[in-house]
Order: sequence, then structure tokens, then C-alpha cells
Amino acid sequence: MYPRRLKTLLFWILLAVIPIGAAQEDSASLAALRAAAEKGQADAQYELGILYEFGYNFPEHLVSAYAWYNRAANQGNAAAAHRLEILKGQLSPSDLKKAQAQSQSPTPSTSR
Repeated sequence: MYPRRLKTLLFWILLAVIPIGAAQEDSASLAALRAAAEKGQADAQYELGILYEFGYNFPEHLVSAYAWYNRAANQGNAAAAHRLEILKGQLSPSDLKKAQAQSQSPTPSTSR
């Protein structure tokens, strides 16, 4: 009976620890993606736009999404240009102005 309890205990410990490790890895991946986007890599900018648009590990923030897509589209990323067109219809004129200004700043999305 003792080995069975030990196995059960180990199972629950692993179940509790695995998500912590995954969250740390995920956080490191996001930091690397942001660093690449800030260095001007169009694919990273596009991916960061997706994360902002759909709210993955970030609050949904269409202004920041637009800013990152705009940067990527200006470098020829066709998928980013497509997402820009979609977002234009979803943003108010004042949000569109904010997004365009944000895309010109050194780091477009400072809100998280």
C-alpha cells in the first residue's frame, strides 16, 4: 500500500510543478519575441501583433496590435498588411491615430 501512496503523491507534485515550468518557458519565449520585434524583425512584429489582437498572454489591445502589424507591413509582411485592413474597420478614428503614432515610437506597445 505504501508504494501506491508514494506514486499518488509524486503524481500530484508533478501536476502542480509542471505548469510553473511551462509558464516560465512561455514568459521567456514572449520576452525573446518582443526583443526580436523591437529589433525590427517583421515576422516577430507580426506575431506580437497577433498576441495583442487576440489577447494571448496580453490583454486584448487592438491599438498595440495595429502598431505592430503596421511595422511588419511596412517591411513587406503581407499577412500583417491584411490584418491591418481588418483592424482599420474595428478601431475608432481616435484609436487609429493612437495606433499610427504608437507604430512610429521606438517600442510600439508599452501597455500590457
